[in-house]
Amino acid sequence: MTLLQLLESRLALALESVLGERTPAAVTPAADLRFGDYQANAAMVLAKRHGKNPRALAQEIIDRIDLAGIASAEIAGPGFLNFRIFPEAYALLATELLGDARLGVPQTGEGKTVVVDFSAPNVAKPMHVGHIRSTIIGDTLCRVARSLG
Repeated sequence: MTLLQLLESRLALALESVLGERTPAAVTPAADLRFGDYQANAAMVLAKRHGKNPRALAQEIIDRIDLAGIASAEIAGPGFLNFRIFPEAYALLATELLGDARLGVPQTGEGKTVVVDFSAPNVAKPMHVGHIRSTIIGDTLCRVARSLG
């Protein structure tokens, strides 16, 4: 699980706790790193629907979100949630990824068929570097497709 996915799941749990309903939570990389590593505008989006002040809702979310050992959260502007990832969380994620043979890349192509047609040089003509290039590109595409399932 990536840090982004972890933040989204923790935010969704906090939103459910505050609002009493399952609500998808979108967390995005911060547009400006001065404000944090990731950001969410869930409080501003949901405040109007639930008749609450966006900053007050953001504070309720921060009070309920479990970010222990992962990040710190703060409110910015009218109700943005900014998250700063702790260096220890990056180190833990790197350790987990290094222990995974796939380095965290999911097999998204499971059960799908991919046909790659490459490198069919005319044997009646001399081979040249263009044939090798085509072969290498085709082989690379096959390896990527195989890796994805």
